[in-house]
Amino acid sequence: MAKSDAVLVIGAGVAGMKASLDMAEAGHSVYLCERKPSTGGTLAQMDKWFPDNHCSMCQILPTLNSDKSFQTCLRRGLVHPNIELLLNTEITELQGEAGDFNVTVNTRSTGVDAQLCIGCGLCTEVCPVEVASRFDEGLGQQKAIDTSNPYVTPRQYAIDWEKCTLCGECVSKCPTQAINLEQKESTRQLHVGAVIVSTGFEEFDPRLAMQYGYQRYPNVITSIELERLLSPGGPSAGALVRSSDGRAPASIAFLQCVGSRDRRRDYCSSVCCMFAVKEATLIKKAWPQTDVHIFFMDLRAFGKGYYRYYERARDEFGVDFTRCRVPVVKEDPQNHNLVLTVASEDGAPTRHQFEMVVLSVGQTSAPQFREFCQKLGVEVGQWGFCRTQPFSTVETSREGICVCGSASGPKDIADTIVEAGAAASEASKWLSPPAARKTEKKEEEKEVGEKEPRTAALLCGCGGEIGSALDLEQLADNVGKLPGVVCVEQVPYLCYAETLETIKKRVKEHKVSRLLLGACACINKPVLDNFAAQVGVDPELIKMVNLREDIVWVHRDQPDKALTKANCLLAMALEYIRQQDYPPASLTSVTPGALVIGGGIAGMTAALSIAQHEIEVHLIERSSELGGNLKEVFSTLESGDTQPLLGDTVEQVSDNSHIHLHLESEVAAVSGYAGNFSVKIKEKDESLNTVEVGAIIVATGGDEYHTTEYQYGQDSRIITQHELEKSLSAGGLDPGGLSSVVMIQCVGSREKERPYCSRICCSQAVKNALKLKEANPEIEVNVLYRDVMTYGFKEEHYTRARENGVRFIRYEPDRKPEVKSDKEQLTVEVVEPVVGGTLVLEPDLVVLSTGVAPGENRAMADILTVNLDEDGFFQEAEEKFRPVDFLREGIYMCGLAHSPRGVEETIAQARAAARGAVSLLTSKQLEAGKIISETVQRQCRKCEMCIAVCPYDARVRDEETNEVVVLEALCQGCGACVVACPSGAAKIRGFRDRQVFSLIDAAF
Repeated sequence: MAKSDAVLVIGAGVAGMKASLDMAEAGHSVYLCERKPSTGGTLAQMDKWFPDNHCSMCQILPTLNSDKSFQTCLRRGLVHPNIELLLNTEITELQGEAGDFNVTVNTRSTGVDAQLCIGCGLCTEVCPVEVASRFDEGLGQQKAIDTSNPYVTPRQYAIDWEKCTLCGECVSKCPTQAINLEQKESTRQLHVGAVIVSTGFEEFDPRLAMQYGYQRYPNVITSIELERLLSPGGPSAGALVRSSDGRAPASIAFLQCVGSRDRRRDYCSSVCCMFAVKEATLIKKAWPQTDVHIFFMDLRAFGKGYYRYYERARDEFGVDFTRCRVPVVKEDPQNHNLVLTVASEDGAPTRHQFEMVVLSVGQTSAPQFREFCQKLGVEVGQWGFCRTQPFSTVETSREGICVCGSASGPKDIADTIVEAGAAASEASKWLSPPAARKTEKKEEEKEVGEKEPRTAALLCGCGGEIGSALDLEQLADNVGKLPGVVCVEQVPYLCYAETLETIKKRVKEHKVSRLLLGACACINKPVLDNFAAQVGVDPELIKMVNLREDIVWVHRDQPDKALTKANCLLAMALEYIRQQDYPPASLTSVTPGALVIGGGIAGMTAALSIAQHEIEVHLIERSSELGGNLKEVFSTLESGDTQPLLGDTVEQVSDNSHIHLHLESEVAAVSGYAGNFSVKIKEKDESLNTVEVGAIIVATGGDEYHTTEYQYGQDSRIITQHELEKSLSAGGLDPGGLSSVVMIQCVGSREKERPYCSRICCSQAVKNALKLKEANPEIEVNVLYRDVMTYGFKEEHYTRARENGVRFIRYEPDRKPEVKSDKEQLTVEVVEPVVGGTLVLEPDLVVLSTGVAPGENRAMADILTVNLDEDGFFQEAEEKFRPVDFLREGIYMCGLAHSPRGVEETIAQARAAARGAVSLLTSKQLEAGKIISETVQRQCRKCEMCIAVCPYDARVRDEETNEVVVLEALCQGCGACVVACPSGAAKIRGFRDRQVFSLIDAAF
């Protein structure tokens, strides 16, 4: 079998992009296949995410060796030298085995040659056919030939063959003959070692829920349609308006669980609650006077930081929450308002009228997904999502094929990002080591230290589009008079390959070291980098001014203003490249070894995932044996018995020659930086052992919350869920001898002192309740809860528990259950909101669902110089898109060290953390970026304020020279040090004082 080093990623949403970047950064060739015309998936349609209400999608881009990849907004597209994008492409056949797959892909015709298209949009202007915009969910219009995603640059046009009349108007108008109405589909064979399925989800079609009047009542919309309305780039430019009359709604109702948690779809879509809370918060921030109401069954704010976000929406922004599933929506035909008649918790019907209703539609699998999985030879679950293996959220039924994100079940962004990293880690074990990349011969770069830099200016006519509103002759004459410009050339199409020969000729003829370009958005960074490689000019010494989008299209009827603006921007761009003098990028070697702190299932999984790449791993465990909290967990809802998993994992770790185990040991000190850490380990015999590693993974776990509530510790009949599970597993408790059990949820969670959900407690209660019922069907089990957090496919087990007679009784946090005990009887009193009275229960056993508490993390955080969050867990770099990274590069986290989570989720997170570490460790060298910080030593006062404010630990004091220096490989060029420095000693290369002031002077 000839193993391949390449991987095929199917689906270019955020899961596919993240998995592709992880594989590409490790040096593997990646084919990223997407059936749609652009990348980004559903996230491209969204504007902001909770819990921080901003867009951070670009955070998944590499932060080390970052200049090697295209660092820009991912809404515009994904570019990486190791990733080949296959858009409009689907899989038709897959043969072979893990490590040696042969895949046939079919690329649909778009009718537009991407190599010839200049993105001018003239075809769209003349197209007579208007269609509903898919990107804007039908709320706006587009043409039969148009872009599928308005954010992508360069613009990618395609024909909607279902709507196109083949009139040929676009063909006649296209200035480059890029449109071909007879363009054929193409087929291609790929040889890959592994496949990652990241096809995402489809939104539930609310037309199937006819009781809500979707598309019958104009002011009933979906959550994703609201997202487009709220987006500044949406059909209403961010204005919230009703379809019926264009007015801003004074009142809005969100209806939850549309297409989820019913008999036809007995699963929770996991994201809808927080999606609604986010949109409600955004509305209240922008239009505080709007009445916003969310009708829900259970408010499932189970992720990290989510419960705090929900409390802010309710208490700070005034979003109203009502626990009720709305049965039907009717319309008042006089004003098109929506009428909701709902039953409150006391059973009394109430009537509400709203000016807009938003349906929080769930996640479903695509209708064709089953057929697609059959082609791949992987199993599909009951609800049409890809079936995964026990204790693994990324392994499918076929070796070498992994899955991540919502292709295997509903999940949110953070869990999707984790799974993408885990899938990349799992897929990599089937690949051969990355092959050395063949690169085209490059021209030698010109020296940049000349007295007067020599610059060639090239102005693109863009097929007459730029010249239609801009006097290019006059502009060329003006540019030719600027200092250092030795030649000016007008070309019809700068983005064409033929133009490259002209550029090469001018560079050699005039011995230029800098290029000034006036063109359009087609000239993006990959094109500029290709120019640089071919003509021998440093890519940082090429500057492009967007004459078309920024000038011509803005001032089409104002030629004088257009010329003035073009003169100004080109002069500034020239001055920018004239002043640049970047030194050669510094290289930092990477120590090929890793440290994993914590010997639970998270730490062991991370260690094994790294060791499979033949990297040496030091695994530190402070107790005398491996296993951590998993020793006290005997089963999970999804995967069953955990003890075989624990035993097999411990055995694999013990037998692995690349893993060096340090039991009864602790980390005493850490110094250094990403790629070069020096770690002192306090061994069992109190000796200090120093090891050198390139990456560190924190997997220190968490603890069970120790409560004194509900008389715990005073009566042996009052126990915790962990104690119940252990007794059931060991046979120490006979359910047959019990007649009644009461379980109390949220003990130590979602309270003022600990305002977070412990995520696993509800699942644990359902699991143990089912075990009690299986052992003794006659036993009465009452679960006292606030919200049941059985997200995803855990909902099926919640349904099964109710069907088996487990009763779920809700209580309010300000009216907690009361537990009374005497020698004869336990008594639990709880105020039940539906009946409005107090229920008195007399159980044989009271079981407390105690939450997850953070471990003793402060000391470790101080040793590693990393942050803790408000609750005492380790703080990740970014909640959604960097959930396993610290801001301090080279250090990663997983498991309960990060936040409460189940066994399967912990394993996925461990694999994701390991993937990050392996990408760093296999890079061998870290190359500094061009735009980074530096220190003017003669101005430095040694106050170290710059060190204190640097979020990336890229500034340190050199102990030998006593100077403040920059660790260039870590610097991200954010400029925080420049702001903090009181003496002006901290600078950013490319933005020194003389460079910035020269740009300002050039503008005038």
